[in-house]
Amino acid sequence: MVIYCPSCGEELPDGANFCKSFGAKINSVSRTETPQRPVYEESHTFAIVIGYIFAILIPLIGIIIGIYLLTRKNSSQASKHGKYILIVAVVIWLISLMSSFIFFEVIL
Repeated sequence: MVIYCPSCGEELPDGANFCKSFGAKINSVSRTETPQRPVYEESHTFAIVIGYIFAILIPLIGIIIGIYLLTRKNSSQASKHGKYILIVAVVIWLISLMSSFIFFEVIL
Protein backbone atom coordinates (compact mmCIF):
# COMPACT_ATOMS: atom_id res chain seq x y z
CA MET A 1 0.00 0.00 0.00
CA VAL A 2 1.35 3.42 -0.97
CA ILE A 3 1.38 6.04 1.79
CA TYR A 4 1.89 9.78 1.58
CA CYS A 5 3.11 12.38 4.04
CA PRO A 6 0.09 14.22 5.48
CA SER A 7 2.09 17.48 5.57
CA CYS A 8 3.77 17.69 2.17
CA GLY A 9 2.21 14.84 0.15
CA GLU A 10 5.54 13.11 -0.60
CA GLU A 11 5.23 9.39 -1.36
CA LEU A 12 6.83 7.37 1.45
CA PRO A 13 8.34 3.89 1.49
CA ASP A 14 6.56 1.14 3.42
CA GLY A 15 7.29 1.19 7.14
CA ALA A 16 8.43 4.83 7.23
CA ASN A 17 7.95 6.62 10.57
CA PHE A 18 9.02 10.04 9.33
CA CYS A 19 8.72 11.88 6.03
CA LYS A 20 12.04 11.79 4.19
CA SER A 21 11.67 15.31 2.75
CA PHE A 22 9.51 17.17 5.29
CA GLY A 23 10.48 15.40 8.52
CA ALA A 24 6.91 15.07 9.78
CA LYS A 25 6.07 12.10 11.99
CA ILE A 26 3.82 9.60 10.26
CA ASN A 27 1.08 8.28 12.52
CA SER A 28 -1.11 5.22 12.10
CA VAL A 29 -4.01 7.26 10.68
CA SER A 30 -1.99 8.35 7.66
CA ARG A 31 -0.97 4.74 7.02
CA THR A 32 -4.56 3.57 6.60
CA GLU A 33 -5.63 6.51 4.43
CA THR A 34 -4.10 7.42 1.13
CA PRO A 35 -4.54 11.18 0.78
CA GLN A 36 -4.01 12.82 -2.55
CA ARG A 37 -0.95 14.93 -2.99
CA PRO A 38 -1.69 18.55 -2.17
CA VAL A 39 -1.67 20.90 -5.12
CA TYR A 40 0.56 23.88 -4.50
CA GLU A 41 -0.33 27.15 -6.12
CA GLU A 42 2.63 29.35 -6.94
CA SER A 43 2.65 32.74 -5.28
CA HIS A 44 3.21 35.68 -7.57
CA THR A 45 2.71 38.39 -4.94
CA PHE A 46 5.78 40.40 -5.92
CA ALA A 47 4.84 40.40 -9.62
CA ILE A 48 1.26 41.38 -8.77
CA VAL A 49 2.34 44.38 -6.66
CA ILE A 50 4.93 45.50 -9.22
CA GLY A 51 2.34 45.03 -11.98
CA TYR A 52 -0.14 47.40 -10.34
CA ILE A 53 2.57 49.99 -9.68
CA PHE A 54 3.80 49.90 -13.28
CA ALA A 55 0.25 49.80 -14.67
CA ILE A 56 -0.26 53.22 -13.09
CA LEU A 57 3.20 54.75 -13.60
CA ILE A 58 4.43 53.15 -16.85
CA PRO A 59 1.48 51.43 -18.58
CA LEU A 60 3.57 49.64 -21.24
CA ILE A 61 5.53 47.72 -18.58
CA GLY A 62 2.25 47.16 -16.71
CA ILE A 63 0.81 45.53 -19.84
CA ILE A 64 3.84 43.25 -20.14
CA ILE A 65 3.59 42.19 -16.48
CA GLY A 66 -0.19 41.77 -16.84
CA ILE A 67 0.29 39.42 -19.81
CA TYR A 68 2.92 37.47 -17.86
CA LEU A 69 0.54 37.02 -14.91
CA LEU A 70 -2.43 36.24 -17.14
CA THR A 71 -0.55 33.33 -18.71
CA ARG A 72 0.27 31.68 -15.34
CA LYS A 73 -2.01 28.63 -15.48
CA ASN A 74 -0.88 27.23 -12.13
CA SER A 75 -2.16 30.23 -10.16
CA SER A 76 -5.72 31.46 -10.38
CA GLN A 77 -4.80 34.45 -8.20
CA ALA A 78 -2.06 35.57 -10.62
CA SER A 79 -4.31 35.07 -13.62
CA LYS A 80 -7.09 37.15 -12.05
CA HIS A 81 -4.75 40.00 -11.10
CA GLY A 82 -3.08 39.83 -14.52
CA LYS A 83 -6.42 40.61 -16.12
CA TYR A 84 -7.00 43.54 -13.75
CA ILE A 85 -3.49 44.90 -14.31
CA LEU A 86 -4.03 44.77 -18.08
CA ILE A 87 -7.30 46.68 -17.76
CA VAL A 88 -5.76 49.36 -15.53
CA ALA A 89 -2.69 49.75 -17.76
CA VAL A 90 -4.72 50.04 -20.98
CA VAL A 91 -7.16 52.56 -19.46
CA ILE A 92 -4.35 54.73 -18.12
CA TRP A 93 -2.48 54.48 -21.42
CA LEU A 94 -5.60 55.59 -23.33
CA ILE A 95 -6.18 58.48 -20.91
CA SER A 96 -2.58 59.62 -21.30
CA LEU A 97 -2.79 59.40 -25.11
CA MET A 98 -6.04 61.38 -25.21
CA SER A 99 -4.67 64.03 -22.86
CA SER A 100 -1.48 64.39 -24.91
CA PHE A 101 -3.50 64.85 -28.12
CA ILE A 102 -5.64 67.49 -26.42
CA PHE A 103 -2.52 69.19 -25.02
CA PHE A 104 -0.78 69.31 -28.42
CA GLU A 105 -3.94 70.46 -30.15
CA VAL A 106 -4.21 73.40 -27.75
CA ILE A 107 -0.55 74.31 -28.28
CA LEU A 108 -0.65 74.12 -32.08
